[in-house]
Amino acid sequence: MDSRTSKTRELAELAVMCALMFGGKEALRMIPNVHPVMLIIMLCVIWYGWKTIYPVIGFVIVQIALYGLGIWTINYVYIWPLAVAISMPLRGSTRWWLWAVVAGAYGFAFGALCAIPYVFISGWQAAVAYWMAGIPFDLIHGVSNFIIVLVLLPVLNKSLRLFKSNN
Repeated sequence: MDSRTSKTRELAELAVMCALMFGGKEALRMIPNVHPVMLIIMLCVIWYGWKTIYPVIGFVIVQIALYGLGIWTINYVYIWPLAVAISMPLRGSTRWWLWAVVAGAYGFAFGALCAIPYVFISGWQAAVAYWMAGIPFDLIHGVSNFIIVLVLLPVLNKSLRLFKSNN
């Protein structure tokens, strides 16, 4: 396979990862804060490294196109790229429990990260109130991230390895 074909294939694979992030989140949107976005980000980090930022940006753009602009838009612009950055040190590790712990911790911290713009918009009290009101959702997010990554990341990683070796 020549370099141009290889780059085109990788671009297509990254586009599929973006679609999986969006489609997975939409498919599970009836269950608050349970979705495969962190799982797909971590799978991308394993296989594509920093190029994972491309499907993440695509995911954010599609979310904005579908749901419009809001304060959450500011959050998504830094929260999902930050997920890539915190996953990068794990790249190359097959300690799936460690990946799951990081994903779970990120889910628990999600609300605190989302509260940051409120510090600048309405002050510390509003940011803390926003964060505290969302703690039950952060608990769901953290536990679901942990379970989803622990169960599915090794399986999807193996499946992607088989797919790539056969093509």
